Amino acid sequence: MSSQVIYSSSPAERRAAGRAQVAPWVWLAGPYALVLFLFLAIPLCNLVVLSLFRYSATSIWTPELTASNYARILDGFYIALTLRSLWIGAITTALCVVLGYPLAYFLARCSPRALSLGLFLLVLPLMVSTVIRAFGWIILLGREGAINSLLRALGIGEPLGMLYSEGSVIVALVQYVLPLMVLPLMAAIERIPLSLEEAAVNLGSSAATVFRRLIFPLSLPGLVSGILLSFTVSISVVVTPALLGGRKVRMFGNEIYDQVVTANNWPFASSLAVMMILLTFLAIALGLAAGARAGRRR
Repeated sequence: MSSQVIYSSSPAERRAAGRAQVAPWVWLAGPYALVLFLFLAIPLCNLVVLSLFRYSATSIWTPELTASNYARILDGFYIALTLRSLWIGAITTALCVVLGYPLAYFLARCSPRALSLGLFLLVLPLMVSTVIRAFGWIILLGREGAINSLLRALGIGEPLGMLYSEGSVIVALVQYVLPLMVLPLMAAIERIPLSLEEAAVNLGSSAATVFRRLIFPLSLPGLVSGILLSFTVSISVVVTPALLGGRKVRMFGNEIYDQVVTANNWPFASSLAVMMILLTFLAIALGLAAGARAGRRR
């Protein structure tokens, strides 16, 4: 007759066995998912619900569901505001692409010492407050600013009215978001073997042909990332158009700020914010689809 031995485990061993049954990615992604749920998903849901409430002059909002806040966005003023925000974002992004490619290529192919200095100078504007940067541009672009003073010293006519225009806002935004374009492009170009460029040059390709047939197609993932970052940041800024555009150049962020702080119309401000989020998601979806299509073509 054989005896049966029953093994028992301690509570600590049972807890360890339970943890071992949980997939490792849960422990890695769980805290991040919790943070996203608490500080992103819940506030966004609250924003959507608030956008459906009715505005009240005495209590800011009343819990009566209505679609009037979204219907108000169809007014001509807000349609023009949306188109202006998208236009400024598109022009800013296009200029960042044109200026960012040469700089990204230089940083991807330069020496380590030059790379360190270049990256420091590139991200230096991001370390400065947005308000300080805007006032710096006011000093440069104002009627009595540095640029107009130089033009007068050279005897070139009357002062130029560069402030409080779309041009001044776009110039300041390009300086602000250019690092967001250069960094993904630089990372994509670094992954392109230098031997491919050397082989193309040895076969008689010009610099323009090397860029068009080699650098540009292989750096498309970085370009898509840079476009998404630059565009989404450009259409959602508040301080830059407020200080450099004035009342003439209003964008989505300025209107949301005024509706919250000045008009106390939180439901309508929430509907504007939801609309801007939807436009951002649409831009991201289009960018990812374009990147995936370009990847399939390669």
